Amino acid sequence: MASIIDNLIAEHRRLEQLVRLLERRSMLRDSQAAANSALLVDALYYLTRFPDVNHHALEDRIIGNLLEKNMLPPDVGSELAAQHATLARQGHELIQDLESMLRDENMSGELLEFRIRLYAERLRHNMAVEELTLFPIAARHLDSGDWASILQASAPRPADPLFQLPVHERFVQLHRVIASEADCGCQAGDI
Repeated sequence: MASIIDNLIAEHRRLEQLVRLLERRSMLRDSQAAANSALLVDALYYLTRFPDVNHHALEDRIIGNLLEKNMLPPDVGSELAAQHATLARQGHELIQDLESMLRDENMSGELLEFRIRLYAERLRHNMAVEELTLFPIAARHLDSGDWASILQASAPRPADPLFQLPVHERFVQLHRVIASEADCGCQAGDI
């Protein structure tokens, strides 16, 4: 079902905006360090609560279906599933590390910034691999019955709390910053 793949790709475009934010926001070098840290906490919280739980879970079901049909090389399926697991684990670790740094515990700000940028690059890489391999194979080899079983196996997907209106109150500021930095001349809800 092309619409599922189209929706996943649209989610990737929105996630790319978060990746760019993670790469640009410094917690150390400017007068906005505290505000940037708050935005990073919200961005990481979002990433561990929506993409890790909903977006990647749907992709994992697509991977599983393709593997069952022998339409996806097992090493590709294993690599993508491992990437999802790594992103989930590292997202949670980064939230803990960021909280530790903000409490002046033993977390180096420089090391944390490096780890956040590495996480952002891993997320970007995961999306690129999916768009180059998983999605084209799924579009070619899954029929409407396969898509129906993939959707049926999943719990109903909640609305995206950051990119769908109304934006969840926790993410209002993050949403505004993303819209502003997108420099699209759009309303915050149009990003």
